[in-house]
Amino acid sequence: MIEKLNRGALEQSVAFLQTWLSARFANLDLPGMAVAVSHRGSLLLNEAYGWADVERAVPLTPAHQFRVASHSKTFTATAVMLLAEDGRLRLDDPVAQHVAWLRGHRDPRWRHVTLRQLLSHGAGVMRDGRDTDYWQLERAFPDAERFQAEMLEAELVLDNNTRLKYSNYGYTLLGLVVEAASGQPYNQFVTERIVKPLGLRDTAPEYAPGMNLATGYSRRENQRRRPLPHVSTHAMSPATGFCSTTADLARYFTAHMVGSGELLSDESKKEMQRTAWTAKTPGTAERTDYGLGMVIEPSGDRRRFGHSGGFPGFITLSSADPDRGLVVVALTNADGPAASIVKGIYQALDYFQDHAADAAPAHDGRRLEGHYANLWGEGLLVAVGNRMVVANPGSWEPFTAPEEMEFVDEDTLRIVETSGFGSEGELVRFHWRDGQVETMRHAGSTMWPIQAWRDRAR
Repeated sequence: MIEKLNRGALEQSVAFLQTWLSARFANLDLPGMAVAVSHRGSLLLNEAYGWADVERAVPLTPAHQFRVASHSKTFTATAVMLLAEDGRLRLDDPVAQHVAWLRGHRDPRWRHVTLRQLLSHGAGVMRDGRDTDYWQLERAFPDAERFQAEMLEAELVLDNNTRLKYSNYGYTLLGLVVEAASGQPYNQFVTERIVKPLGLRDTAPEYAPGMNLATGYSRRENQRRRPLPHVSTHAMSPATGFCSTTADLARYFTAHMVGSGELLSDESKKEMQRTAWTAKTPGTAERTDYGLGMVIEPSGDRRRFGHSGGFPGFITLSSADPDRGLVVVALTNADGPAASIVKGIYQALDYFQDHAADAAPAHDGRRLEGHYANLWGEGLLVAVGNRMVVANPGSWEPFTAPEEMEFVDEDTLRIVETSGFGSEGELVRFHWRDGQVETMRHAGSTMWPIQAWRDRAR
């Protein structure tokens, strides 16, 4: 059952996100980013910042498509689950049962590789082939003939069913399974059974000329970013070919929530979202769980599911919180901080919910909200519950150790929670002109609304 959220706190958090994301992007070295937040299938936020094409000065909009790369694996896994529900295959079928040319492979371990192992990256298959320079756009992505030849030449890298070993080639192979079991080309099957039924009008399993696709940019080299060409992924479409938008991805991952009544049975969804393997980051306590085509992220008492994507010129991430009915999507057209964007958005959403007031506050803090700055720094002052809170506009975790204030009167606050090196107990006063805050005196130090400060600093 989806947890009921405080609607007022949700609306406040979305208003904060609009201000914070705009402030963060202004200080990023990034061509563009698009961000969406949905709740129970309704878009609360769908914003774009920066440029879809820097050279042509084309502003980025929420309608622009991005290469979402490994998000494709969730669509391929969904296709396999649909075929399992249709009775055309079983998850524990050997892959060679559906791909005839694998049956004579010289590595006998291939006879034991199952669809489930490929779906969970537990098959021990090489990641990207023996010549991976297509990821640098130095050559074309493999076509079906080249892919088959490479697979027949290569043995399994690890014993199957022993641990997680991420593999784009494993998901390319699953695309062939989808074709064999459905009797249709992969791109046609996923379009007819997933994309069209959900009304994903701006989603496609492969790039095609004429798309409204943002330009992807290289990492910064010699003080500049290079625009990168759009290319086809050919046989690797099931692993990395998809293009989509923030709104479509929010819609898609909402459909994957248990109880949505869409796309798959709840039992299939639970199977996809159940941990099959856990990958740990060496030297850290971090971990990532993987199900069947879904990355599963433990977050406190909750678990989020979704997927990231990395393609030449694009870094993307979609994350669904089924307990709260939320989906957060971050798409960037360079080596952008998609994971940090999503993490920061969830932190803000959680903070507002955790500090929601039980009753209407005695004072209207919204009239004091704003982005303030002076020579020593900046802060986003925002009403949260019964207090005013200073969030950090320069951080991807804006509510880590925030300064909290309580009302003394309509135009005066007292700092009640801050660092031991801060100004606890001191006052914050507001001065007005023509119905607008002219200055904020924070413990005796003047701060100006951000635009006024920028005008002064010119």
